Amino acid sequence: MVTLHLNAADVSRTTVRSAPSVLLELAAAGQRLLQPNAPEHLVRWRARTRAALRPSMRPYLDLCRLPGWLPDFLTPPSLGSVFEVALPDLAETPPARLAMELGPRVEAGELPARVGALARAEPAAREQLLAAMRAFHEVAVAPYWATLSAAVQADRAVRAQALAETGIDGVLRNLGPYLSWRSAGARYELSYRCAFGIELDVVPDGRGVTLVPSFFLPHPSVLDDPGGPLILAYPVRPPRREPASREPLANLLGRTRAAVLGLTVDALSTSQIARSLDISVASASQHTSTLRAAGLITSHRDGVSVRHTLTPLGEHLLRAGHAR
Repeated sequence: MVTLHLNAADVSRTTVRSAPSVLLELAAAGQRLLQPNAPEHLVRWRARTRAALRPSMRPYLDLCRLPGWLPDFLTPPSLGSVFEVALPDLAETPPARLAMELGPRVEAGELPARVGALARAEPAAREQLLAAMRAFHEVAVAPYWATLSAAVQADRAVRAQALAETGIDGVLRNLGPYLSWRSAGARYELSYRCAFGIELDVVPDGRGVTLVPSFFLPHPSVLDDPGGPLILAYPVRPPRREPASREPLANLLGRTRAAVLGLTVDALSTSQIARSLDISVASASQHTSTLRAAGLITSHRDGVSVRHTLTPLGEHLLRAGHAR
């Protein structure tokens, strides 16, 4: 059991994120993919994603193979929602941390021996990991990002209504079947059963708690950032239907252009779109120009970059492309 011991300051500083954390969703997707069974709402997603796996993704999936455990460096506390913006935080993981989190697991035989190169922070191993993450993100998370975002936003809306009607106590009391809430005077306990079956007590000591709803996460998880609020990620309630990919849009617009349209959900720049899809900046610019001319996106300058966002028509088309 993991138990968060909260005081009044922690409770008053509790917030709920409105957007999914892309690196958290990526890691949780890796865990879900490697589990022997999938919940009903992820059966088809799992089959499609498994069919799209490539050997180049192995350096990342190697780190997702242990049930109930992930290296903490895979989910940095910045919790960014844009993949290419969030990735540098992970890329800059200090060598000492890689050695601490991965070395003992490699030595114990829990992780493959090939992970040893990453535990030693060898530059080639770092580059292979980042390439594997980009490749896995492209097939497991990026095509479903609109669905993930909608599920997380819907969960946050439920929490906002609960806050208005019952206060923060009502929010924390109804976070789903995984978490239990107990108050005793000026002290409070928020707890969940840990996958390791160990007893762990966590005391934020006034730093507060950031609640992070997650689409793919199989069970709650605590990320303790000493420099900021405690992060508690928890699974949202399963949706009524599976996450849909962009195949209908790909048939209409072409696969790359449909992917570009989907990425504008996150207001990415031209260069970020190019990196996400592994295409040239010129090609990304050409696709955004075509989408803008069709009235599906708008573009605006942000410093030296040009960012692209959906128009109402583009949003309607994207949602219609997901409705299967």
